[in-house]
Amino acid sequence: MGAGAWSTAADVEHTAVIDETPSVLEPIPAEIDLAPGLPDHPDLPTGDGTGEPSADLDDPGLTSRTNLDAEISSPAAALGLDEIDLTDDEPEPEPTPAPTADDGVHGNPVAWTLNWFYQQVDGYCGPSAVAQVVAQYTGETITDPQLLVDRATELGLMGDPAEGMSLPNIEALLEDQGVSATLTDGSLDDLRERLDNGYGVIAMVDSGEIWHPDQESGEDDTADHVLVVAGIDDTRGVVILSDPGVPSGNQLEVPIEQFEDAWADSGHQMLVTDAPDDGLIDRPRRAAVPVDRSAIIRLGPPRR
Repeated sequence: MGAGAWSTAADVEHTAVIDETPSVLEPIPAEIDLAPGLPDHPDLPTGDGTGEPSADLDDPGLTSRTNLDAEISSPAAALGLDEIDLTDDEPEPEPTPAPTADDGVHGNPVAWTLNWFYQQVDGYCGPSAVAQVVAQYTGETITDPQLLVDRATELGLMGDPAEGMSLPNIEALLEDQGVSATLTDGSLDDLRERLDNGYGVIAMVDSGEIWHPDQESGEDDTADHVLVVAGIDDTRGVVILSDPGVPSGNQLEVPIEQFEDAWADSGHQMLVTDAPDDGLIDRPRRAAVPVDRSAIIRLGPPRR
């Protein structure tokens, strides 16, 4: 192929084809006004009628900083939204009350740990139980329940220590110490209710069925011991006792059925304080009970 052929191909590639057909434009409708200038504006007068705005720079409405700030501070008014009701007509939902924890515990067992006593000799369970209740209700620090033994003897409420004290005499000793109580009887549900309401309760029980239930079958069913009922835990199925008769009596736990059997031997008798105590109503979480929380510890056989 010669040079002339290459030249012809190059010319073809770079040749622009121009369409000389005239464009057909749609005519502009007559009702459309194409007059030059800006549309009329109330704040921008046109002045000489040329269509161009001719603002008066001395107009305070154009130069006032106060007017400008007012427009900026109220954008809703500037946009025409100031008359729109943006309030929520729906009422706010009521707050949901916090759920009340129910751990199945009646009473405040922990409150009795500080004033528990291990009785020194047989028959001192009554004065020791009274010492616990008096300390709880009055706030008095009782370091030795012997003080209550001496007082009971002085009042003629206690004779032979080995014989202990009757519930009516224990009631009288409580009254003497400023804590009124009432001798009554009731069911476990009655006991739960009194514990829930913050009342102190001293129950008369058969000590053998509390301490040695497996050996009690050969003994008589005699109620011979008093103790403070600190609480009932229905979840774990135990009664929590503040028992002065054994070294482990601080927060002693026995099955509910076992306590019921021991309590039934007295006809479900109990001394209930006439007024509740605030410290027995406000129940904190259960805590580990220290081994030695008593004023007098005498290791030995159970005392009745």
